[in-house]
Amino acid sequence: MTSQAVARQSGFAHELFLHTSTDEMLDFVIPFAQEGVAAGEPTLLAVRAATAAAVLNGLGPSPYLTVLPVIGQPGRPASDLRATDALLADYAAKAPRVRILNQEPIVPAEHWHEWRRLEAVVNLALAHHNAWGVCLYDRHTLTAEQANDLCAMHPLMWSGGQHHTNNRYQDPAEFISKHANAPPDSVEQTAPTVELTDPSPATARATVTGCTQHSGLPVAEVEGLILATNEAVVNAIVHGKPPIVLRIWTQPDQVTVTVTDTGTGPTDPFVGLLPPDTAEGRGLGLWISHQLIHVTHHRHPDGYTIRISANHGDEPGQDRADSR
Repeated sequence: MTSQAVARQSGFAHELFLHTSTDEMLDFVIPFAQEGVAAGEPTLLAVRAATAAAVLNGLGPSPYLTVLPVIGQPGRPASDLRATDALLADYAAKAPRVRILNQEPIVPAEHWHEWRRLEAVVNLALAHHNAWGVCLYDRHTLTAEQANDLCAMHPLMWSGGQHHTNNRYQDPAEFISKHANAPPDSVEQTAPTVELTDPSPATARATVTGCTQHSGLPVAEVEGLILATNEAVVNAIVHGKPPIVLRIWTQPDQVTVTVTDTGTGPTDPFVGLLPPDTAEGRGLGLWISHQLIHVTHHRHPDGYTIRISANHGDEPGQDRADSR
């Protein structure tokens, strides 16, 4: 498949490129940008400084080329997705097609569960955009499992100097349903600082507030933790089954909260990533929680647990564009 063929596709073309060297990566990125500029397509590159310099040296400035800042840490998936949707919508009003390329961060193992949910759901969430999104990953930074996951989440792949339809791509809902449960955090194997049974939302908020009072965490992290805990307790009361157990672990650099009930939890594999589509706005609070704080879900023989974590490393930075 040629670049021209991909560029002519309607809808969102989501492509994966696993590179093994800087030269191999630039051999893709520079022509990708050149072709976009030549076609008069807004071309957005979220790349590291060295990559940006190489592209700008090769192309020079252009009104069709935008280099966006990229952070070294993975962002919050729900927030990344919302920002990308808004960015593409803005450019769609100015041009029939947009190119967007991301030089992806190294994703720590503890964040991979939510990251792969994000890579899968973008195929649905951004399908209404006429855009070509490319995700660049350094193969050396990935485990075999992570590389296999990425191959299952991208309908297109670049390999052997060509664009290919990816026969390893899986239906997003089916893939994520197979990987619905986040792995437990090691802190959950230790005694919690606080444990409450059947707390009211007000009690839950007050308890989290007390536990974070001297934590030194960023204000935004604390506020997100309190809001998300409140939402988790309310959902457990309304939709779950008692008893409801709130546990809090305080550590020097992190506060972790879990809310467990004996119900089955949400059935939506993309819970928290996509805004609710019901007229009542059901699920809105959980979606907002995912924008603000690190949230994961786990179903187990005893019921369902939502885990919310705040730490110094998750302090929000500048939104970055994303091919998701």
